[in-house]
Amino acid sequence: MKEAVDRVMKAFAKKHTKMTPEQERRVRDEVSDFVAKLLEKRAAQLTKFSNPPSRGTGPQA
Repeated sequence: MKEAVDRVMKAFAKKHTKMTPEQERRVRDEVSDFVAKLLEKRAAQLTKFSNPPSRGTGPQA
């Protein structure tokens, strides 16, 4: 997650070159929260599909 936040912050800093350290800290916190929420949603989606119910189409033993 840290790499994703760092990439977003670099892109943001290119457009907003005159940020104070306090502003940068606030933006980094918001980006971190946003990325964490996205990862939570993605993890929930992946676990939902990781154990699909058996439909009887697989090999019979």
